Amino acid sequence: QSAVACSFQARLCSSELSSHVLESSDLPRRRLSLCSDTRSQPSSITLSSQHVVDKHHTTLLQNQPLQYVLRSFWSSTSPTDESTNDATSTSTPDNGTALPLPPLTPSTLPLTTLLTYSTIEALRSLPEIQSVLDLLDGSSQDTTNPSTKNQSAEKVVKEAHSNLQRARDIFQSMPELHAATYLLEVALHAHVGEFKLALEGVIRYQHLLSKKKQQAQKFHLQLIKAKLLFHTGQFTHSLSEYEDLLEHMEEEVERQMKKQQQQEKNKDDDRLPVINGAAALTGVGLNKLMLHVHSAGDDDFVNNATKQEVFEAIETATDMLVESRTDALLSVEHSGLALDLGLVASISLTNLGVVHCLMINDKKSTIKYWKRGLEILDTMLSDSMYSAVIIPNDKFQCMESVRARLYCNIASVLLQLDGSSDEAKGSKTIDEDALKEASEMSRKALEIYDELINGPKILRDGGITEESDETSDPNDDTANDDTANDESNSSEWDQLLKEKVKAKKEQGDTDDPAKPKETPLSPLWIDYNRSESARALGLVAQCYAHAGAAVTAEGLFQSAIDASSSYPLGQSMKVDGIVQKGVSMSSPNLGLVARDVRLWYAMLCDSWDKRKGDADRLRLDASKIEETGVLAGFVKEKDGLVSSLVSSLWLFSPLDLER
Repeated sequence: QSAVACSFQARLCSSELSSHVLESSDLPRRRLSLCSDTRSQPSSITLSSQHVVDKHHTTLLQNQPLQYVLRSFWSSTSPTDESTNDATSTSTPDNGTALPLPPLTPSTLPLTTLLTYSTIEALRSLPEIQSVLDLLDGSSQDTTNPSTKNQSAEKVVKEAHSNLQRARDIFQSMPELHAATYLLEVALHAHVGEFKLALEGVIRYQHLLSKKKQQAQKFHLQLIKAKLLFHTGQFTHSLSEYEDLLEHMEEEVERQMKKQQQQEKNKDDDRLPVINGAAALTGVGLNKLMLHVHSAGDDDFVNNATKQEVFEAIETATDMLVESRTDALLSVEHSGLALDLGLVASISLTNLGVVHCLMINDKKSTIKYWKRGLEILDTMLSDSMYSAVIIPNDKFQCMESVRARLYCNIASVLLQLDGSSDEAKGSKTIDEDALKEASEMSRKALEIYDELINGPKILRDGGITEESDETSDPNDDTANDDTANDESNSSEWDQLLKEKVKAKKEQGDTDDPAKPKETPLSPLWIDYNRSESARALGLVAQCYAHAGAAVTAEGLFQSAIDASSSYPLGQSMKVDGIVQKGVSMSSPNLGLVARDVRLWYAMLCDSWDKRKGDADRLRLDASKIEETGVLAGFVKEKDGLVSSLVSSLWLFSPLDLER
């Protein structure tokens, strides 16, 4: 069993404090301490020391599932210590914003979030820093820009590092700004896939911080280091970082228990946010999963204890988040907080389904987890309507991208592209019902990406139109009946939305000037969604291929390859490739998508005469992504294939949702 989980359990069972006994039926009814933080971020869910254990009831606790034991220490209370404010930085006092909001994706590294608004504004006073920030948020990636269109990606990055060095020399006498340049250097290295250099930069940045800031940012920086180690394939070292974080949390739990034993009720105590514990548990579980994936070829036998360790860590994190969201929904004041917790819970359910599929290979149960994630996303939308909470644009886009990944995962399992069998042979026969459902899931995912990239259909010229041939279900004769009810139920909503859009246009610029302006999104949102949409395109193509429409499938595969090679400063698959565009170097998730669509396309070419050369070329490009691209070290070096489901894993962090 997990050493940290067992340690938590041991502390609970050996406690001599007298209080009520935790039972699973008590969990949904725990009291909320109302949060005064108007931002209602998920970090507002914190540890409460009210849940302690009587030593006379240890037998009952030992019979409880471990996740209940762990979750007994987490409840919804607001942190008031300064360290939280120091670590969450880019919120602005006025209507303006420090930086465009970075994408909320599985590859997110919330580095600039560690900088305060005033620090960012001071840094931007230098043109050298502004040019680096434009590069990081994608503003300078327009290849039609005369100043950059003829520059190679290497030249652009080299110039950015030179600008940072000049700025660092200028800020030499200002310690805080000088240290901030190293954090920007970390972000720049990570942006182009230089994760090992980024790790060195994190250590250097941490060394230059004041003692107060070191303490305030220690947890978040350790999460960033652990995620960078994960990206480089150093799963053992990443696991150590996450286990160290859990060990410190255990010590904090023990400290709070002792204080309660001494009847010390200090409201200024440091508290442990639920999302912190969930993030650390997720890191432990996913790193153990990847270690299993890498060793599976050497030893196919995995004992039940190993499976239980991985599954239990992710399940505990999921249950903590779901339960905390239920608590937050008890108060209208916490509706925004419930939104954030629901988003992270849907991410955790995505992870849980992947773990269940790869470790236990029970596809029916796996799909149930993912459909539960879809249900949470649907519930979040209905809850926001009833509570009159406006979902911020960035959170809504993240919700939709999570939904698209869930659809893609379900389609992958139904099409037997989950890594549980030899994908390279391409000799599988798909059941008709499974093909029908896979077609529906992949089509829904593609529709989501279409709106994330091109904007909502209702806001485009002509409003909502019929589906294009490219995104239609290859099994139209069976799908029409299933979608008829959905279309009829959504007609009233479509009309309502159209009226709202029309009213907004008629209103024009008459908005109150004192109303806070919506924070702009980084252009990288669209870049990421476009690259990730290649997976949905590839799955739709697979459905057409299985339905016998090979020509249509090939067209979709070509579109998928183009989409996967559209990321700024990416790895070009062609000698004369598009300047500054290619397969993402900053996201192993996108690297897996790019690799998979090439392997799937190669499978189609294998089934045709005289296309062996094309199949070999596609597999060579896939190997190039694995060996010299962003997947170098992340996937197994030989004899094995990391499942396409891994592209949906998300090592989330409390700072991911800090806006």
